[in-house]
Amino acid sequence: MKARTMPADTLGVKPYLIAHNHPLRIAWNVLMLGAILLFLFIITYRIVFHSFTGDGLYYALNFLFLADIGVNFMTRGKYGHVRLETPGEIARHYLRGWFTVDALAAFPFELVLILAVGAVPPGTFLARLFLVLQGLTLIKLFKAGRIFGELEEALRLIPAVRRLVSVVYWLTMALHLMALGWVLIGAGATEGSYFDIYLRAFYWVTTTIATIGYGDYTPDHGSNIQIAYTIVVELFGVGMFSYIIANVSSLIANLDVSRSSYQRRLEEVNAYLRAQRIPPELQDRVRDYYSYLWTKQRGVSASAILDDIPRSLSQEILMFLNREVVNRVELFRGADELFIREAVQLLKPRVFLPEEYIIRQGEFGDCMYFLTSGEVRIVIGGKEVTRLGPGSPFGETALIENLHRNASVISSSYSTGYQLNKDDFDKLRAKYPDFDRQVRAVVEARKGK
Repeated sequence: MKARTMPADTLGVKPYLIAHNHPLRIAWNVLMLGAILLFLFIITYRIVFHSFTGDGLYYALNFLFLADIGVNFMTRGKYGHVRLETPGEIARHYLRGWFTVDALAAFPFELVLILAVGAVPPGTFLARLFLVLQGLTLIKLFKAGRIFGELEEALRLIPAVRRLVSVVYWLTMALHLMALGWVLIGAGATEGSYFDIYLRAFYWVTTTIATIGYGDYTPDHGSNIQIAYTIVVELFGVGMFSYIIANVSSLIANLDVSRSSYQRRLEEVNAYLRAQRIPPELQDRVRDYYSYLWTKQRGVSASAILDDIPRSLSQEILMFLNREVVNRVELFRGADELFIREAVQLLKPRVFLPEEYIIRQGEFGDCMYFLTSGEVRIVIGGKEVTRLGPGSPFGETALIENLHRNASVISSSYSTGYQLNKDDFDKLRAKYPDFDRQVRAVVEARKGK
C-alpha cells in the first residue's frame, strides 16, 4: 500500500529546483572544488612571476564561479534540520549568507587592474597592489570550505574521511602558497625558467614540511626573513604531520563502526559462553545466530533506533521495512491502512535458526508469527503434516481458542519473521472486525485440511 504524495506545486517546490544531495549537484560541487584549486594555482603563480594574462582558461574559470551563483539560487538547501524548499526561502538565506563571498570570488579583480593600467612592471606600487589582489583571490578558499560542508551533508561521509580528504586539499594549496612565498622572499633557486624556480621552491617546502629535508636547498643564513620563514614552515609541518597521523588513526578505527561494535558484542558473548561452560555445539549455534544477524542486519538493532525517533517517523520506517509482510501475508492484503500502520508497530522481528523449535506442541500459546523468508515444518505427534513458506501466518489457532499448541513448528533453514503477542493480537481483533474475521477464516480453513 503506497502512501500518497502531494504534487510539487502544492508544496511550493518548483520543478527547476534541484535537491542539495542530487547527483548532479554533488558532481557540480566536486567540479567547483577542482576549479578553485586550479584557479588559485594558476593565478597566484602568474601573479608572483608577473606573467598574468586574461586568457581562455581564466575566463572559463571565472564563468564557472558566476554560474555557481546561479546554481546556488536553484538548489534546495538543507542546513542541519532546516530545509529550504521554495525559491524565496533559498534566495533570502543565500543573500544573507554566502552570496557576498561567492560574488567576490567570482569578480575578476586581476583582469580589471590589467585593463585599467596595462602591463604591471615588477617592483612598482602596482605590482604590490597586484599581490594584494592575489590575497583577494584567496576568498575562493572560503567558498571551498562551504562546498566541503555541503558535500559532507549530502554524502553523509564518515567524519574521519571528510577530515582526511579536506586536509589533503588544504595541504596541497598550502604547499603551493608557501612555495610562492619562498620565491617572493628571494630564497632558493634564482636561475632558470619560472617553472624551474617554482618546482625547486615546491620541492623545498615539501621536504621541509615532511621533516625529511636533505639540506640541498636552505635559507640564506644572513637573511633573517628567510630564517624566520623557514621556522614558520617547519612548525606548520610538525603540526600538519601530527594532524594527518591522528586522522588516519581515527579513520582506521572508525572505518566500519558497525563491524567494530559487532566484534565487541561477539567478544562479550564468547566470554559469557566460556565462563558458563556452555557445550561447544551450543556455542557454535549461538555464534551462527550472531553471524546471520551480521549478514542480514549488519549488527544494527532496529528497535534501539526506532525507539529513539518520533512515532510518525518510526511508523514510516516500519511501513517500509515491513512491506514484505504487507505484500505477502494474506491477513494484511487489502486491509485498511490505519490497521496496517498500527499492526506494524506491534510486530517484533525474529530470526529462526535451522531445526529451531519456534513452537512446541502442548505449550500455552502467547503469540503468533508471520513468516517473511525461509520455510517451516508443521509437525503433529512427531509426524510432519505440511510446510509453510514466506507470507504464512502460524500460531494463531491457540490464541483464538485459548488452547495449548496443537502442533510444533520447526524452522527448516535460516528463516525470518515477525512475532505478534497475544495481548496485541486481541486488541487488533477487537478494534478491527475485518481482521478478526480473516483470522477466524484462516483457522477454519486449516481445521478442514
